[in-house]
Amino acid sequence: MEAKSGDRLVVCLGASIVYGSDSFNFVDLLKERLAPRGFRFVNAGVNGDLAYSVLQRLDAVTRVQPDFVVILVGTNDVMSTMSERAERRYVRAKGLPQRPTLNWYRENLEAIVSTLQQRTGAKIALSSLPVLGEDLTSEPNRIIGRYNDAIKGVTEKYRVAFLPVYEAQAEYLRSAQRAPGRPFRGFGLMWKAILRHRVLGQSFDKISEKNGFLLTIEGIHMNSKGGTIIADQVEAFLTSSVPS
Repeated sequence: MEAKSGDRLVVCLGASIVYGSDSFNFVDLLKERLAPRGFRFVNAGVNGDLAYSVLQRLDAVTRVQPDFVVILVGTNDVMSTMSERAERRYVRAKGLPQRPTLNWYRENLEAIVSTLQQRTGAKIALSSLPVLGEDLTSEPNRIIGRYNDAIKGVTEKYRVAFLPVYEAQAEYLRSAQRAPGRPFRGFGLMWKAILRHRVLGQSFDKISEKNGFLLTIEGIHMNSKGGTIIADQVEAFLTSSVPS
């Protein structure tokens, strides 16, 4: 990361939904919209990251002294708790020092915000986690709800902005669905979607349509509609924080 004088530097921090290689790249959309207004974006997403992983790489963020930091992380924290197999995979792949839990997620998120506040003057926003599968009554989305409650609690404790991404996506699904949407049922569709996109060159929206989703590609990552909802929330935060 390198700073550039004269711009409002925004660091978008998180995992694959932020990075945008296997998900619609909402950070690139923000660049298109807001570069003319003097905003510059750094995409600090890393595939597979949990909140603990983000905490370990904050030096690169604080070094550039951003004006804004937008944090969207936690979907992997949620998925790592859904089975013993998933837990083992995340612990091994990300070198986690303990089993992932909701309380540990909250502790790591608090440490991220606290560190940024101590070491930068950035305005900080935490996003609620997007839907996980599109059946809002399903167990995965009930778990997402508990994590989103934790996120909101951190924003209130540290007096930073809350971006209601899940809430906006849920509102869209309620208006668009005639019946509960397709639920999240594990990682199988994700690997197939990655193959279709990277090897066969299929668009995220085409894969999403084939899989029967409205906002996600395979229940986890965003299609263009789901990603645009995220971008809309981030844009509203940024533009409301600076003079017009």
